Amino acid sequence: MTRGLLQIPKQLPTTARDWEQFVARLNDKIRYDGERVVMDTLTTIASRSGTDLDTLLSYLTDTGRANSQTFLPQVQTGGVSSRQDAGPVTAEADSLTAEISIAAHTLQYGDRVVAYNAGTIAGLDPDTSYYVYTDDPDYVGGAVSYSATTNGQLITANNGRYFVGAVRTTVALSVANITAATTANPVQFTTSAPHGWNTGNTVTFSGLPGDFGTALNGTGTFTITRTGASSFTVPVNGSGFSAFTSGGTASRQTVTAISGQGGASGWIDMAFLGQF
Repeated sequence: MTRGLLQIPKQLPTTARDWEQFVARLNDKIRYDGERVVMDTLTTIASRSGTDLDTLLSYLTDTGRANSQTFLPQVQTGGVSSRQDAGPVTAEADSLTAEISIAAHTLQYGDRVVAYNAGTIAGLDPDTSYYVYTDDPDYVGGAVSYSATTNGQLITANNGRYFVGAVRTTVALSVANITAATTANPVQFTTSAPHGWNTGNTVTFSGLPGDFGTALNGTGTFTITRTGASSFTVPVNGSGFSAFTSGGTASRQTVTAISGQGGASGWIDMAFLGQF
């Protein structure tokens, strides 16, 4: 139940002392700062039990604009309200299980930088697209718990939800059969099945035919650049090679986790997930 701020007392003040006390009590509730009338900062709003108006109004400028991005929902569907310093999400998988890792990172708002801790999400399904998020209603970062879901709509299901990134837990082969190769610089190889490798992995070759075999079979390790789910290049100039015929394998020597795209603004590039 609410009541008016100003009320006539049952008995009007009759002495100077009574009037002084009445005015003092009134001034406790309403003051004038030289430009505007200011109400008691503990004045309540009808549906609340005790809203601190000073704190509430500190989020707004005199022109009614939001003074801090913490006053706004963190997830958007099209614009960019924040930016990560780097994509923090990576994934590794074998034929049975997968794990997503989130590196420590920062998030830049218009008015501040927020730091988030590292974390892992284990026991996930291999060869599956996941969306990684955390709930941070106060936008303070720090030690948060990360979650992964296959339902993309969940990343916008809470105003305090921070969408960290998306990644696919692609299974990485140890040996891939080569079905084609280009006579170009650099040489690009095609594999019979998706290899699950990433740029930065190193491989060795065996059983390649002709000039490809002479240059690559057992001659060392080669760092690949991923060009597709079933293709990659190595830094070898094959422009003078005879055409590839058939045969050969590439064996992975090192693993580089597949990197997931950060999504602080709520934007997801589905083509990113589709390439795995």
